[in-house]
Amino acid sequence: MRKSKSRYLYILAALVSLSAHGEADARQLTSLITELDQIPRIRPEFKVPDEPNQLFYVERSVNSNTVVYAARLDAHSTINPKTPVDAFWRWYNVDGHKKDLNFVERIMAYGVRANPPRPNQPVTFTIAALPERTLTLHLDDHKHPEALIQIGGHTVKLAYVYLEVVDGIVPSVPSFDIFGTDMASGKAVREHVVQN
Repeated sequence: MRKSKSRYLYILAALVSLSAHGEADARQLTSLITELDQIPRIRPEFKVPDEPNQLFYVERSVNSNTVVYAARLDAHSTINPKTPVDAFWRWYNVDGHKKDLNFVERIMAYGVRANPPRPNQPVTFTIAALPERTLTLHLDDHKHPEALIQIGGHTVKLAYVYLEVVDGIVPSVPSFDIFGTDMASGKAVREHVVQN
């Protein structure tokens, strides 16, 4: 029981840190944007998720457990405007089972906040820990969902995000990387974001 409570407090502290850099310290983030020939794998030993209607995923340096974001579509490939995205864990560090985000994770870190739907406008959403970055849910020519994000002057199809987590009494996320593909050029794009 003590170990479980300690783990919960550790996770809570990490999420508070992640949420803090998204909200309170948003003006203190700096980033470097680079174009690459292909999207690199920072941790190639980590399993890459492959879920139905997958948009992107989030990896963390501490272990291979991964948060997956998938579009919610009906039988006609229409996006659900009120709850357009589902976010959940794949516990690859254990046995790969699917696990829902808990309340704190949804509110402070990995949860999705859909913007109110507007007539004839694309569905947009944000992630709890980074509310200043809006993502657009888009269907490609084959009706496959994509999450688009602005990185510098690029409109990028998001592939994955990698969080550098530093362990401690209160874990922190001093930097993270966003990877995707430029919709115009087809080149890979990396944004390395550092909290100052």
